[in-house]
Amino acid sequence: MNYNLDSLEKAEAREYITGKLSGAECNVEVFNQNALEVIINASNEMPRIINKICNSSLMIGNTKNIIDNDIVTLAVNKTELG
Repeated sequence: MNYNLDSLEKAEAREYITGKLSGAECNVEVFNQNALEVIINASNEMPRIINKICNSSLMIGNTKNIIDNDIVTLAVNKTELG
């Protein structure tokens, strides 16, 4: 089964990311504002790509207190976005 999910607006993409973190019972800031902007721009606001970038960023930055734009940029470069 295939389903095509349209891209989100920037504000919706931010809510999507914070909603996913909240669903995982995460109540602290994980991604700084610059990192969120990189995620949203690199993903073209597509939820599936947002998930890939966030997951990769969390794996790369697992020893950091907060994920910054440098970690996200590294994750984007290492993630196959196809």
